[in-house]
Formats: sequence, C-alpha cells, structure tokens
Amino acid sequence: MAVVDLIDDIKEKETVEKYWDFRKNDRRDHVHSMIKYPAVMVPNMQGEIFDLVLKNDPDICNVLDPFMGSGTILIEGLIRQLNVIGVDINPLSYLTVLAKMQRYAVSTLQEKANQLLQRIDFVSHQKVENYWFEGIEKWFKPHVIQDLSKIRCCIVQETDIKYRRFFWVTFAEIAKEADNARTSTFKLHIKTEETIKATNYDCIKSFKEKLLANVNAILEFKELRKKETAKLYFGDSKTLLSDRRRFAKNSIDLVITSPPYGDNATTITYGQYSVLPLRWIPLIDIHELVSQDMVASLTKIDRDSLGGIKYSLDNIDQSGILESSKELSDFFKCLLSDGMTDKARKVASFVIDFSEVIKNLEPIIKPGKLLVFTVGNRHVNKMEFPFHLILKELADCYGMDMKYDFRRNIIKNKNYIDTSVQGFKTINKETIMILQKRI
Repeated sequence: MAVVDLIDDIKEKETVEKYWDFRKNDRRDHVHSMIKYPAVMVPNMQGEIFDLVLKNDPDICNVLDPFMGSGTILIEGLIRQLNVIGVDINPLSYLTVLAKMQRYAVSTLQEKANQLLQRIDFVSHQKVENYWFEGIEKWFKPHVIQDLSKIRCCIVQETDIKYRRFFWVTFAEIAKEADNARTSTFKLHIKTEETIKATNYDCIKSFKEKLLANVNAILEFKELRKKETAKLYFGDSKTLLSDRRRFAKNSIDLVITSPPYGDNATTITYGQYSVLPLRWIPLIDIHELVSQDMVASLTKIDRDSLGGIKYSLDNIDQSGILESSKELSDFFKCLLSDGMTDKARKVASFVIDFSEVIKNLEPIIKPGKLLVFTVGNRHVNKMEFPFHLILKELADCYGMDMKYDFRRNIIKNKNYIDTSVQGFKTINKETIMILQKRI
C-alpha cells in the first residue's frame, strides 16, 4: 500500500480551498435518496476517498463498514466493484441497506410496485381497521393513522419478502414524514398542538410518489453496480466483529466508516428517530433477531448502542481505558473536577465500548491495509470532546498507526445536533483519519 502517494494525492486536493466540503457536490443520487436517515455521509466525498485509496492500492477486493447507517459506504463500494460488508444495531438501518442492496428483476419490481399502487387505490375509499400500538394516538393524527393503516394492509399482502422490504423502506419514510415529532431534533419531542392542527399531510399521495421515485432509484443503481456481493449483519459491532465464523483473521482489505461521535442519548438519537416507523413494520420482515422489546421503548435501540450502558466509576477504572488514552483521562478528570460525574461516566462508557470495536477490527484487517474514519468532536459541559485524538491513541494501542488526517466543514450541520449542551451546539467540522494496520 503506497500510503505516501495516497497522502500526496490528498494534499493535492487540499490545495483547492474547501475542496473536501463538497459544498456544491453533495447530491444524493439513485438509492442514496431512498430514505432520510440521521447524519448521513456525503456520497461524493466518500466516493472520492474510495477512488484515491483504490488508485494507490488496486488489490483491494472488499470493504467493511461496522457502522453502516444508511449504507453510503457500501453503495459507493459496490459501484467501485468491491465486495461490501456492513454492520449496524439499528433495525431501520439494516432494513434500509438490505432493501438498497437486494437484487431485483426490473420487470418484477415494476409489476409488484404497480400491483401495490392498485391495491392502495382500491382501499383508499374503503374502511380499513386501524393498526394500533402504544402511543400511536400521540404521535400520529387520526387521518394519518387511517391512511398508514391502509398502506400497511396493502404491503402485508405482498407475498415476496424481498419486495415487502423494499416497500417497507418507502413506508418508513412516509411514516416519519407524517408523525407529530418535531423536525428540529432527532429526539422525539412532540410538536406544539397548534403546529399539529395546522399540518395536513397526505400519506397516500406521498407514498405513491415516493414509491415510484424509489423504483427509479433502484433501476439507476442497478446500472452502476456489477456482480459484487453484499453481506449485512444486524447487531452490535463489539460482538459481531469478534466472531471468527463471520469475520476471519486477516480477511478485510479496507475499512471505511463514520462511527457515532458519542453515546446516542447525548449526540444523535438514531434509535429515537427510527422507532416510530419501526412500530408499524412487522419485525420478522426485518430480521429474526429484531424483538418487540427493541421498539416497545423509545430509548431501547439507543441504550443498546455504543455507550448506552453507563459504567460505574469502578468499572471505568478497572477497564484500563484511562491508561489507554491520555486525552480521555484528562477530559474525564476535568469533568469530575467540575462535579460532572454523570457526564464523565457517559463519556468514558462510550469510549470503552468504542475501544472494543477498534480492538476487534485489528485482527480481521490485513496487515498494511487502511482504516478510514470520519469523526466529529461534540461538546460536553461546554468543552470540545477530542474524539479524533482519542481514536489515534486507541489505534496505537491496538497495532494501528495514524498516517494522516484532514478536516472538512459540515455544510448541513442541522443534521449534527449535539444535545449534550444547552442550546444544542452543533458539530461543524469533521476529521477524516487515515490509519494503517502495522505489518
């Protein structure tokens, strides 16, 4: 791997002011546009990173994203004729990426989409028993419940799970658009009564339009991808990456990812954002391991994610994490000295969990190969949390060297809401870090 040449190529791009911001080149084409998802990466920016890495290491055959989210990295990998592997603990992420990656027969997809639209037209003027779950009346207006129930009833009638999953992704987008949650945050906060009354969302019309757009998105993507494989895993990266039946030693050529920047509850609540659409969808259609208790609570998915379990001070001390990262240790002690014990525990708990992922990545990536992380530094107690420096220290502990890093401005930083600070201070920069496993 010609790391020096790669770094030179990156530096050359940096001579163009704000090149990596991709201010005018952040479009989300084909399947990138199928569904809104929190804090998605810029496809063209990540695609540029792919191209530079592949230019300097043409022997790469596969790429792993252990925090796949909406699948940006995997999609860009498939376009570049790589086998892709993705992991995520959020059921909506898994469903979304599964639907995007699935191979469809064009004629069958179009036929089944038309059949679904015909069923919806038929029931749109019929009386259908409303679907129900705990809290549905709070989060959805009566006419929305009725319309979504009709669409849901029609999707359930599709016998092929491959196409049902595709329909559920479209449905999830409409259900999210139609709920009564505020759009200013990914946390579930109810809109004002006045705003709810003034909103008149047409679910059936919107679903029809989005379904046709998503069919076209699949057809466009089909022309871009070749015969490469996609392996997706639902679950916790900390556990899955240590499973040698799934991830053999020295089997991964490249890792590109953007991990959470902190525990979900105090950064981006991916779970809360996803839970309402998930409550409408038969969970067995997503994955056999997605249980009802995952969506019964608004916070369960986020609690299961990195840092979701807050470790005790004794656990933190015994973990050795403070010895592994001086940056974390200094930050942790500063929070404790300010009397912010709870926040100190949350920060350390997240890093303990994240370090397990780094630890488990090291055996499975081939010696000399690269790991590319896009990270942001949130704020805790009005202090910037130096996540990029902590990652560098953790990587060093587990046999990886930091070769280069560079920064980009986040243009649409409304997607990076930081709830750990009063006033929701946003993250406005990201650091892209190039790591290499030692030979």
